[in-house]
This record gives sequence, structure tokens and C-alpha cells, in this order.
Amino acid sequence: MSYIDSYDHEYIGSLGYLPIYRSLQKIDGDKWGGYDFSADPSSLILGGGSGEHPTLIVHKLQCVTAKFLYSQITKEEEESISKKDLDYIVDLCYDDGILEFCGWSIDRYASLKEMSESSYFYTTLRDNEKVEDWICKSIGELVYYSLQKLNPHHKKLVKIFKPFDIFATMRNIACSPPGYPPCGGRKFVNGKPKWGLNRWSIKP
Repeated sequence: MSYIDSYDHEYIGSLGYLPIYRSLQKIDGDKWGGYDFSADPSSLILGGGSGEHPTLIVHKLQCVTAKFLYSQITKEEEESISKKDLDYIVDLCYDDGILEFCGWSIDRYASLKEMSESSYFYTTLRDNEKVEDWICKSIGELVYYSLQKLNPHHKKLVKIFKPFDIFATMRNIACSPPGYPPCGGRKFVNGKPKWGLNRWSIKP
């Protein structure tokens, strides 16, 4: 059993070999970068911690959404955005503490880069692109199209980018279609754990 299985959470999909979860409760785990992480329902969790895979917490989902959207516009389109709105976008894109790697080793980082370059993905890591930016754009696209309620800045970002053509250019997240056997996820119901809480399927 992985660390995430000790808490109520839903399974959302996967980014390559990393499952994507969302905790349904506050998790007060390791404060020192160990396998047992801390998280809350406002974040997404890649990897389940000890017993599964070291975790990558994606905080500030408005920031990854902004990175995805900002990457879509041209220099000319950028110049048409007001200074106030552009400063706001840039502040989101370069905010600190968006990605938190918990208990990762050098070989795990190397494997992550190798994964991001795999032809398995619709959009692989580009030349001179940071793996962190590739992850942010992949997750940001997911949040923008499918998890808007987790982004407190969704309406404002939609308003700013409305004049521009935005496309689902990443398409790197795999999800189980409704009707598939449940995979991951847990919630206590009447004092007993119910397994198979998939965000896109009927919830137990």
C-alpha cells in the first residue's frame, strides 16, 4: 500500500508512469522532503509516496494553467496584452514553489527526463526546454480544460486569453474512460474504505 492510500483521494489519470491523484483531505506528512509528503485538496499529486513512487506535488494550479496558456501566444499577441495583465501572467508563470519533489533521487530525476523525451507522448520534451516546464504545461492543460474548479484564477485567465486561439497542444495526460474498472482512489464511507474513486467514473 502506498502512502497516498492512507488518505481519502481520487485518481485522475497519469502522466507517463506517474499516476495523478488529488487528496480529498489535508495531509500533514514529512516536512523535510521525504517520501511521506504534505498536501491538500488544492494541489495535484503525482506518485503515491512510499510504497509506490516518490511524489511530485503540483501546487498553485493557476500557475501551471498560466504557463500552458502563455506558451500558446505569439510575440505579437503578447504585445497586445495590457501591461497590468501581462505582469499578472508573468508573475503566475514564474511564481516560486509550484513543483515540490518529495524524496527524489538523482536516478529518479534522470528517469523523469528520459520519460519526457519518449515518443509515447503526443508532445515530447522540446530541445532546450526544461522538464519542469514540460510538466507544468502538461498539467496546466489538464487543469484548464477539465479541472477548472481547482483553479481560483480560471475566469480571469480565460478573459485575458479570450482574443487568442488556444489549442490542446500537449495531450500528455492519460485517463481511464467511464466504464473501465476503477484504478486507484479511496474514500471512507460509513467507517469503511471504498476503493476505486476515479474522478471520471461513477464514484463509490
